[in-house]
Amino acid sequence: MAKDYYKVLGIEKGASKEEIKRAFRKLARKYHPDVNPDEGKSGEKFKEINEAYSLLSDDKKREMYDKFGVVEGDASTYQQTGGVPGGGRVRQGPDGSTYYYSTSGAPGNFDFSEIFGNSRTSNRRQSSGNYDFFNDLGDIFDVFSNRGGSTRARSTRQQDFPREGEDLRYDMEISFMDAFNGGKKQVQYRDPATGSNQTLTITIPRGVRNDQKLRLKGKGMPGENGGSPGDLYIAIHVKDHNLFERDNDDIYVDHEIPFTTATLGGKIEVPGIEKTINVTVPAGTKDSTVLRLKDKGFHKLNSEERGNQLVRVKIKIPKKTSKKQKELLEQLKATGL
Repeated sequence: MAKDYYKVLGIEKGASKEEIKRAFRKLARKYHPDVNPDEGKSGEKFKEINEAYSLLSDDKKREMYDKFGVVEGDASTYQQTGGVPGGGRVRQGPDGSTYYYSTSGAPGNFDFSEIFGNSRTSNRRQSSGNYDFFNDLGDIFDVFSNRGGSTRARSTRQQDFPREGEDLRYDMEISFMDAFNGGKKQVQYRDPATGSNQTLTITIPRGVRNDQKLRLKGKGMPGENGGSPGDLYIAIHVKDHNLFERDNDDIYVDHEIPFTTATLGGKIEVPGIEKTINVTVPAGTKDSTVLRLKDKGFHKLNSEERGNQLVRVKIKIPKKTSKKQKELLEQLKATGL
């Protein structure tokens, strides 16, 4: 049985193209991997709403779906009458109508830049995938500049139905250590619903990543005609650290050691994200060797598990040597070392 794609997007069968776009955009944000990184089925739901939009945004596919309940490539209710150039098919419907459709398997020819807007892509890094599903959201501090008017088209028919409020965005910059430790941050803003000054306390999860989004349900613009309020998405921007580099939940640090330690091995002290760590350097360590310190990296989100710290060894060659050091080096050189 074919999927109910209108139900997938949460819209009526007679929904306009604008309503289809808006429903898709809202659900895409809600189930985006940036917002649900540990949700096991978020990827499946994300694909499903993409599939629904791909079909319902295409007039020909939508017409076929509305009449026969089939989607591209699902010809179980059709009688095949032949092929068409380019790999397409001709199908005869029960009412005698002939429909042409592609069997290329392509996901539908729609312009994501038109759907999601271009106004913020030039100065904001895109999130997972090729398109940023959050880049068209209004800033929580800018909503009052547009009050009295709406960015959404309103028809007489639309005014009679409850409508969810628009989602909003707030960009929050935090330090590297704030991302490591987590904690609470406060934001002062004017409430979109009442216009009053509000203080919002945001919980930063331990181990949050750069460009990850936090969804605060019901903190966006108020709904219309009894509709529920929109959501507020907090876009996290983590500052770089002057010493550590982060790669997922692992952290990297460069550390110089004397060439004698690299040759003979020994103990060294390495800066850790929490405290100094004692590390054993194996004899014969080469330059750029990476030493792995287990469970010394970032905490994984919603878990006690941790990533690792990786120490990139840089062998230090002295630019100047004392007379005694030079004599000893000459002796070592004479031995072939």
